[in-house]
Amino acid sequence: MKRLILCALAVAGLCIPALATDPTPEQKAQIEKPMTMNNTGNEKKQVIFTHSAHAKTDCAFCHHKAVEGNIYVGCATKGCHDNMDKKDKSEHGYYFTMHNKKSEKSCMGCHQKAVAENPDLKEKFKGCNPCHAKNS
Repeated sequence: MKRLILCALAVAGLCIPALATDPTPEQKAQIEKPMTMNNTGNEKKQVIFTHSAHAKTDCAFCHHKAVEGNIYVGCATKGCHDNMDKKDKSEHGYYFTMHNKKSEKSCMGCHQKAVAENPDLKEKFKGCNPCHAKNS
């Protein structure tokens, strides 16, 4: 019985890495260029996001995987953070999810943690404009 359990654990240990997949060509193209996040429809609130600036962070830290398939989904995907009401403080509230200072998984919380670890970044992350660049 012990042998069977050990064999099953060994096989599982060898199979788990096979479940991880590389990004699809479409995902690679999106990762390589800056993207405009404008889920609210308000151009003044849009964010120019570059995956390359966040490359040291594992994708799964911020993204959830889609239920079907082994792909990452966008923040405002239906059923995820899809409520655009700024007052919604639930897990579905898009604004709250991005600006929750108490969660290092939110944009603002992660940036605050980065500043705490490296005070030289304080000016870089000061105010709204570093992420919500003014439109010209």
